[in-house]
Amino acid sequence: MTLPQGLDVQRLLTVEERGRLAELEEQVLVGGAAAVLAGRALTEIRDSSLYQGSHATFEAYVHDRFGFSRARAYQLMDYAAAAADFEERGLHLPPERITRALGGVVPDDYQLVLDVTKAVTGKERPSSADVQGVAETVRDLAAGAHIEHPDTHQKVPLAEVPPERRVEAVTKAVQLGAKDRRDFQGTDDVKPWDWLEDLRGVADVNVLGTAEGWHVELTDRSSGEVRTGPAKKTVWDAIRHARAAWEGDTNHEPEQN
Repeated sequence: MTLPQGLDVQRLLTVEERGRLAELEEQVLVGGAAAVLAGRALTEIRDSSLYQGSHATFEAYVHDRFGFSRARAYQLMDYAAAAADFEERGLHLPPERITRALGGVVPDDYQLVLDVTKAVTGKERPSSADVQGVAETVRDLAAGAHIEHPDTHQKVPLAEVPPERRVEAVTKAVQLGAKDRRDFQGTDDVKPWDWLEDLRGVADVNVLGTAEGWHVELTDRSSGEVRTGPAKKTVWDAIRHARAAWEGDTNHEPEQN
C-alpha cells in the first residue's frame, strides 16, 4: 500500500523505544550545546590571539590541535554567533545545519524564514534544503525586491506589509516562485537545481548569499570535507561555476563575470 505524500504516520513506541528515544534526543541537545560552546571558545582563541603560543596562524592551530579544517572552524564560530542572535531575540536555536541555511538572512528575519518554511512544507522539522529555498526569497526582499501586499495586491517592499501578515505574504511569494526557481534555469544539459538535488544524496549542500554574492558550500558526509564554490552575482551562476570547478569541466566552464 502506498501512503499519500505528506501524510504523517505515527506508531506507538514500546517502553524500551521511548527510553532509547529520550537518550538519543539528549545526545542531540548536548551535541548542539557543545557546538555552540566550541564556536565561542574558538572565537575567543582567535580574537585574543591565544593560538600564537604555538602557531603562526589560527588556521594552522585549529588543524593541528583539533583536526578541523578552516571551513569547519568558522562554521562553529558562525553557529555560536547565530546562537547569540537567537538568544537576544528570545528564539529557539535550530540545529547547526538549519542555522547555516539561514546564511545571509538578517537576524530579525530568522523567525520569518522558519515560520514560512513550516507553512510552505507542512513539516514540523523542515530540512536545511527547505529552509534555503525560503531564505533565498527573504534575502531578495531584504535587498529591495517587492512582494504582493495581502490586502491591496500591489507590489510593495516587505516593510510595508504588517508584521502579522508577513508570513502569509512571503508564503505566497515562495509558492509562486517555486516553479520558476526549478524551471527557469537556462539551457544546461542538467538544470542547476537538479544537479544540486543529486548532490544532496551524498553531501550536505548549502546555497549561501553574502555581501560578495552567492556561493555553494558542500560538506561530504563520509569524509567531512568542506568545499566552497566561487562567489557569483546570481544563484544560478554560483551553481554552474561550482559544478564546473568540482567536476573539472574546463571545456564547458561558464565565462567569468
